[in-house]
Amino acid sequence: MSTTASDTQSLLEQAIDPKPPVLPPDTPLKVAIAAMTEARASCILIAFEQQLLGIFTEGDVVKITASEIPLAGVAISEVMTENPIAISLDKAGNIFKVLSILRSKRIRHLPLTDEGGNLLGAITSESIRQILKPADLLKMWRAEEIMTAQLIVTSSSASVLEVAKQMRTQRKSCIVICTDSDNKNQKPVGIITERDIVKFQASGLDFARTPVTAAMSFPLIPLQVKATLWQAHQLMQQHGIRRLVVVDEEGYLAGIVTEISLLQALDPVEMHANVELLQETVADQIQELNKMNEELQKEALRRTEVEEKLRILNENLEEQIKQRTLELINANSQLKKEIEDRTTAENEVRRLNTELEQRVLDRTVQLAASNEELQQQISGRKLLEEKLHFSERKVRAVFEAMTDIVLVLDSQRNIEVLPTNVAAASEPDCDIVSLTIEHFFDDDNPDDWWVLVQQVLETQQTLNFDYSLTVCDREIWFSACISLFSKDAVIWVARNINARKIAESALCKKNAELSHTLEELKRTQKELIQSEKMAALGQLIAGVAHEINSPLGAIRSSVQNIADFLTEQLQQLPIFFQELSPERREDFFALLHNSSQETDTLSSKEKRQLKKLLQGQLESENIDDAASLACTLLDIGIGNNVERFLPLLKDSQSRNIVQTAYQFATVQKSTKNIATATDRAAKIVFALKSYSRYDQSGSKVIANITEGIDTVLTLYHYQIKHGVEVVRNYGTNLPSVLCYPDELNQVWTNLVHNALQAMGNKGVLKIDVKHQANAISVSITDSGPGIPPEIMPRIFEPFFTTKPPGEGSGLGLDIVKKILEKHQGELQVESVPGQTKFTISLPIGIP
Repeated sequence: MSTTASDTQSLLEQAIDPKPPVLPPDTPLKVAIAAMTEARASCILIAFEQQLLGIFTEGDVVKITASEIPLAGVAISEVMTENPIAISLDKAGNIFKVLSILRSKRIRHLPLTDEGGNLLGAITSESIRQILKPADLLKMWRAEEIMTAQLIVTSSSASVLEVAKQMRTQRKSCIVICTDSDNKNQKPVGIITERDIVKFQASGLDFARTPVTAAMSFPLIPLQVKATLWQAHQLMQQHGIRRLVVVDEEGYLAGIVTEISLLQALDPVEMHANVELLQETVADQIQELNKMNEELQKEALRRTEVEEKLRILNENLEEQIKQRTLELINANSQLKKEIEDRTTAENEVRRLNTELEQRVLDRTVQLAASNEELQQQISGRKLLEEKLHFSERKVRAVFEAMTDIVLVLDSQRNIEVLPTNVAAASEPDCDIVSLTIEHFFDDDNPDDWWVLVQQVLETQQTLNFDYSLTVCDREIWFSACISLFSKDAVIWVARNINARKIAESALCKKNAELSHTLEELKRTQKELIQSEKMAALGQLIAGVAHEINSPLGAIRSSVQNIADFLTEQLQQLPIFFQELSPERREDFFALLHNSSQETDTLSSKEKRQLKKLLQGQLESENIDDAASLACTLLDIGIGNNVERFLPLLKDSQSRNIVQTAYQFATVQKSTKNIATATDRAAKIVFALKSYSRYDQSGSKVIANITEGIDTVLTLYHYQIKHGVEVVRNYGTNLPSVLCYPDELNQVWTNLVHNALQAMGNKGVLKIDVKHQANAISVSITDSGPGIPPEIMPRIFEPFFTTKPPGEGSGLGLDIVKKILEKHQGELQVESVPGQTKFTISLPIGIP
């Protein structure tokens, strides 16, 4: 097990990193840190023309960070370690010599050069650890044996800058972050290393404001104290890390294992001593094995002689055994034959005995079954006789209780009368059975009953019909049922239904009377609905008349204005236009154009403010009578664009031109007022016409729900406009409904009228119409005081009202409910103080 020079030389070559990060000395410090982070290297070599000048490690980054030295403007040559410890390849010898140098000089990076001092690569603790094998750890040490128990710990509330300063002060390459607890029992949650500080510098992190919890390596990869060094090596290799925090069984901090710890376990002197000791042990064991081999050979010769003697004795013994075996085989054959003969006889006797027992058992079972069957037959016959006697008594009792005529008729026209109590339901002194039988054989009988009997025999289906007999000058009705009795006979059952016929006749008369009464009720209901509609219309007449008079007055006033203009100005217009210069004529028509485009959308306050502004502009231009002229221009529609007309206003004829334009503008406004007033009056007349229309056809038609609602709102416009805000929320693409539009208009009228009265014509009236499944939902909501809970159950009662006498009949909501029931609709009411909501659901009803 000696280690040859070639083996150690091979390990040394494997441990060399041939391409470590190398930068020139003028490289900015910030670029160098970024390069170190990108290469995931623990150091950077500084060289110029392959000559090593210095080294920059993660520890140097920690010192810079702790000293808060700014990175900008600093070259790598200013902060590197100059003249670092290095070794040439020809003097390196083997891997154990390199380990001794790293340990004695307390460094982790050893640059490697050739004989001329040219840089070849670098050997680090990490590169040496990566070439280790399990056989290298000769003592199979545990982590607890080599871990560093004295380490720097900080709280999770510290900042990254504080941690960097601790690392520099304590000269440590890492600090463990633990939860806030006592010093004896601390649980590690993370770790910050020199490599982390390098990453933070490269990313421009604010060290003073960043807590360690946001920057530490997490989650932590712990190592148990009982783990082997090989397990520690594998964890480092797997996760690409150089340090492992050691914890005990309960997860508390015990120490730390680093690459240096692993390498310290491989003491070269001790390794050579162990190898020499193992070689001496192996030589002693080989000598012992040779001695034992000679003794074993002597023992093998002695055993060979003994085995030869045993073989001869064994051959003699085998001959004797063969002879004795033949004798035993013969004797055994005779004995076996006798046993087989005896076994055959015993089996035959046993078979016969079993067969006999089975026959006895089968016969016994047969006899028991026959006996039980006979007993069942005897019991069954007794029970059958009892049932027959009972059935006979029951049938006799049934027949005695029956008042029907029961006959048995066969295909040979024989008639058998079954004994029923016919006399109990027959007329006194009349033999109904005899009359019925005579009717069978009466040639004058228009109904041939024997044909019906034959029909039942052929079809084998029951036949029911009614017939009458004349008894004592009176007609008596019977209900007959003919059913199959046997293949050539039927049973005839006839029951007296004379009382039922009398009741049916009386019921028909009563139904006719009820039908007539129902028609009267329907007619009365229609009249009541129309009467209620006319009553509501009567309440609206004053408002409607005012709404019509207002546009008529506007039309009358506008016509008078137009007539006055034509009377006063018609003859002066030709002279006016002849006196205008081309520039003033263009200004005149511009005034008319503005007047035609002007829409009166300003409030009184806005008009006053605009007039004041316009007057100020005119006065600033030294135009006379600015106040009067501002009013005229504002009426024409000249507000913010007065600069366009300043040349005109400064002209000596400006008064005449502006006044004539004002008169033309007045005529235009009068024509617009006439159009608006006629549209308003036409809309009110159309609403009145639609509302008062009464459909005499009595059939449902397809109608638009929102049009009916808008008609009612138009009629109530006079009451609404003085303080009621109407909010319409109509859904899009609402389908039409198959309904009675006149009656639904009465529904909208009653609900809107009640809502306005509840609010005192002051508040918000909200109407929502939307499409839900196969129905239209209409909600009418007012902001009134609400319906008291104690009267809510009675609001649909006829003639119940909370209004003063003369203001309501109490039939409004009752009529609404009946109209909706006629439409198979639904009505729901929700009321709280400040909001009452009536929701109506109407089926669309269109196929």
